[in-house]
Amino acid sequence: MRKVFGKKRLSVFHVCVGVVLLLLLIKYFLPIVRFGSVPLGYDAGIYRYLFVQYEAAFPFVPRLPDWAREHPPGLFLVSTVLMQFGVPVEWFTGWLWNVSIIALGCVLAWISVKRWGQGVGVMTLFAVFLSQAYYDGFAVMYWKTYIALLFTVLAFYFLEKKSLWSVVAIACVLLTHHQTSLLLLLVLGTWTLRWYRREIVVQKAQELYVLAKRRGCMRIEYIAFALLLLGVGAFYYLPVIHEAVFRHVPTVLKLWDAPGGSFPEPLFYVRLTGVLLLFGVIGFVRSFKKEQGNLWQIAVLWSAIFVVFHLMFYRRFYLQLDFFLLPFAGMGMWWAWQTFASVSVRVGLAALLLLQAAITFHAAWEREPYIHQDAFAFVEKLPSILEEGATVFTLDDRSAILLRGWLPFHHVGGPGLFESRWSYQEWETFILGLPEERKELFGSIDDPFYIFISPYALMYYGQQLEHLLKDPCLQPAHEKYLLRSICSAKHS
Repeated sequence: MRKVFGKKRLSVFHVCVGVVLLLLLIKYFLPIVRFGSVPLGYDAGIYRYLFVQYEAAFPFVPRLPDWAREHPPGLFLVSTVLMQFGVPVEWFTGWLWNVSIIALGCVLAWISVKRWGQGVGVMTLFAVFLSQAYYDGFAVMYWKTYIALLFTVLAFYFLEKKSLWSVVAIACVLLTHHQTSLLLLLVLGTWTLRWYRREIVVQKAQELYVLAKRRGCMRIEYIAFALLLLGVGAFYYLPVIHEAVFRHVPTVLKLWDAPGGSFPEPLFYVRLTGVLLLFGVIGFVRSFKKEQGNLWQIAVLWSAIFVVFHLMFYRRFYLQLDFFLLPFAGMGMWWAWQTFASVSVRVGLAALLLLQAAITFHAAWEREPYIHQDAFAFVEKLPSILEEGATVFTLDDRSAILLRGWLPFHHVGGPGLFESRWSYQEWETFILGLPEERKELFGSIDDPFYIFISPYALMYYGQQLEHLLKDPCLQPAHEKYLLRSICSAKHS
């Protein structure tokens, strides 16, 4: 490896990193070039709502509805501090998200360089570019997942360096994302048990204590202080932590009967990124022959257990499995490049990787926003259009989540979502019923009351919406997407 990336030819390493970074910039900023500020996934609405609510309540915890309290506070405490220093919320649902994704890939590659060398580091960064699961997590805007993964790899790095910064990194994971927290706790538990079993066999208890103290692993006073700080923070944010963590314990105990989570099936990614997965398996096997039971290997194994055995949120765990396989994919690609020195084989290897790049780039190109650009531009104007205290209902879940984010201080509802008090049967009557059946529902909502008609709802319901659109209780308001009720409670 030093022959290629040594001091005499260090520029080759920088050129390779620069080329891959350019590819990442093209891939992850292309949606902004194509669609502007329109988010690809509707989780953007959830995150925007939470960003704004936490910032508005600073320095206290906001009073949130039950569904919002399920989200751990870690990410939003950080965003609140940044927003207090003038960072606009639009950055978090715009270009800052794109930069964060690339930055996480760079951190993973940097740690790979430190641990396995420059060649593996470059290939790991290239594996980030090739990964479709990594892009799909970006497309749906899994802010908490990616920030938690960032702190997880930093925790691994600091733990292997025997640094107390690992305590901070682990705490950040626990405060950011409960799924990744579960994975991290399983990894740390397995790693600790393996270390304990190995060391107890080799050393007596007293010798183990002396050895650990000499290595800086048992600085009790510092660890106790860190745990005290965590305890104070946990007490202060206990209501949020209860909703974000403790409520999910019964779901964890369901094991294979637990929900799969909203993410494509693992077989989709096996078909789409089979080449990358193959190199990941090769690198993992080779790594396991040299070093057994390190943190990175255990993370892959636990993620695979969730995916293979269809345990809780197994679909989403494929994102973690893919992520922790990326350094091993870098090892596999670097090993293949070093081992097969003939020109023909290397040309074939390059062609195979270029084919994988073309497939994943095409799949990324097909990821488009779930809402039309004109409709999104209108939603952005709604806060300046609507009266204070207005209620806006929409007919589909996609636009309901979008409106929730861009109208954080208005009343928003949709079929079974947010502030809707109507039952399923009442929603069916409202959307598909007759005007006389619908009038009572209009009267149950205080004025001002609006209905947002998204292009997706028009396409989904088709001609079935004609009765609603022509209802005498509704009048056009501002633009084609918004209708206002004249039969709501104050008008009745």
